This record gives sequence, C-alpha cells and structure tokens, in this order.
Amino acid sequence: MPTGKKYSSKSNEEIIKKAQKEGKITDKQMKSLPEGLLLGIAKKGDKKGGVKETRKKTGKEAHKKGRPKKGSMVEVKE
Repeated sequence: MPTGKKYSSKSNEEIIKKAQKEGKITDKQMKSLPEGLLLGIAKKGDKKGGVKETRKKTGKEAHKKGRPKKGSMVEVKE
C-alpha cells in the first residue's frame, strides 16, 4: 500500500499481501497503485483470469488465415 494510506478493510489487506507473497503483485506496484487496482490484480490471478490460453485451429480450419470462427474446431492449451 502506498505510504501513509490505510486499507479499507482487513480482508482486503490480507488478499493483497497474499498476492504479493505469491508474486502476482510486485513491490513497485504495491508502492504506487491504489488499493482498488491492487485488488483487481490479486483477484485476476484466481480461476480463469490468470490463465493464459492459446487457441490452435485443427482440421481443415488449421491453414486458414485469421482467428478461429464460432463453431470451428479449436484445441485449447494452457
């Protein structure tokens, strides 16, 4: 948290400090960003938000240009 400011609640403080320990939030972010943004970064790492997925077209769609269209066969790798 930026110097001189307090957290709005104890649970927010715990969430942010846990995210910092896990490496989701850097020290530079802790010093400069407001509490709301830090919470957003911390929560994004949970569930699907922090997972980077690559979508690879399969079958006859594989060699076509552009992004996969709705209904096309797609292999998702995490």
